[in-house]
Amino acid sequence: MGTSGYQGAVETSNVELSYGLETVWGQAPTTTFQAVRFTGEGFKGKKDRRRPEEINDFAQVSAAVTTQESADGSLNFAMSFGTHDDLWCSLLNSSWGAQLNIAGASGDISFVASGNKITSTTANKFQNVQLRQWIKVKGCGPVGPAGNGPSFYVQVWSKPDNQTILVVGKTLVDETPAAAAVTIKGSMIRNSNLVQTLFMQKKLGSAGYLTYPGTFLTGGSINAQQGQFTSGSFNALSKQEVKAVGDSSTGGVMPAPTGQVIDNVAGFQGLLLDGAVVAATVRALNLNFQKEGAAAYYGMGATGAEGMIRGDLSATGTAEIYFKTFDLYDRYRNEATGPLSFRQVDAAGQAYVLTVLNGFLNNPEVVAGGRNQPVVAKFEVEGNPDPVTGKTFQLDRLAA
Repeated sequence: MGTSGYQGAVETSNVELSYGLETVWGQAPTTTFQAVRFTGEGFKGKKDRRRPEEINDFAQVSAAVTTQESADGSLNFAMSFGTHDDLWCSLLNSSWGAQLNIAGASGDISFVASGNKITSTTANKFQNVQLRQWIKVKGCGPVGPAGNGPSFYVQVWSKPDNQTILVVGKTLVDETPAAAAVTIKGSMIRNSNLVQTLFMQKKLGSAGYLTYPGTFLTGGSINAQQGQFTSGSFNALSKQEVKAVGDSSTGGVMPAPTGQVIDNVAGFQGLLLDGAVVAATVRALNLNFQKEGAAAYYGMGATGAEGMIRGDLSATGTAEIYFKTFDLYDRYRNEATGPLSFRQVDAAGQAYVLTVLNGFLNNPEVVAGGRNQPVVAKFEVEGNPDPVTGKTFQLDRLAA
């Protein structure tokens, strides 16, 4: 028989964060909320109170009044597949593209070494494949020089027509699988201007709820580092913080996903520039996202925010790479820009590829930091609008 009444406070293990996608800003949607996996959170409300600078002889300040309420927050997480996909929509002002599901008929898809291309004899086979998209190809021959392997990842570099795609990221060999075994899959999201807000709620054990209507993600980060799992964060602004007795979700809350956290041993599969693997060991990669100018705005007659300013997405970061050659330094001196990607794969073979679509490696620090240490080149990562896609950042989602 268990003991009751032992808790002097709600424990963090009894806190649940969940959300529903809003259709009207600041209003709880009629939907079943999704619980979120997180390692820590910082959602909180605040009242701004002002007092007049009255002149008096009472030797005390005048009474303050509430002028507005605000709320903001943060959510820290360990990266796992399919766990925070809706939150990426809010951060990137976008939505996930349709899943590619290209299936080969017998002998109609070929891999061609010349030009490193994939071709099809079927009209419009690749019509839905987009430039700079990462795809996962399955059902080829054996691994090694005799074939392209049972599965591999490539990035689409050009598409002369809807039956031909030129790819980077793997050197192809000539092969035409006889059976209808080849499949090509992939889905991606790129930054855009489609605002998606969230109705967040925080369940505090049996005590009740704090809700955060009109939550808008304004920034975030992804951190991959040797000796650590891949971690990240999201930052948010909300209309205000409101106490609630009941659950805002319709029909309870869906449990948080339970996929394995991505490590940076087997889970990290290389840093690529212009589709080619960087021939050096990477120690750490960090990407930061910020919606510059994003803010809540207020009017008289209400303490809560009246609306949100969308802001403009910027993508920056750092890359720490063990120094062996001047290849990356020369790239910096020549001001070469292009896609910078790294792939994160979980134990089930599910992957994300994070791509700064027009990245510039800037201001390298190549220093001898101390006795008996490897020399590390630390670059700033600068993201710029891509002349091919018109976007700054892309996240590809590739199922097992």
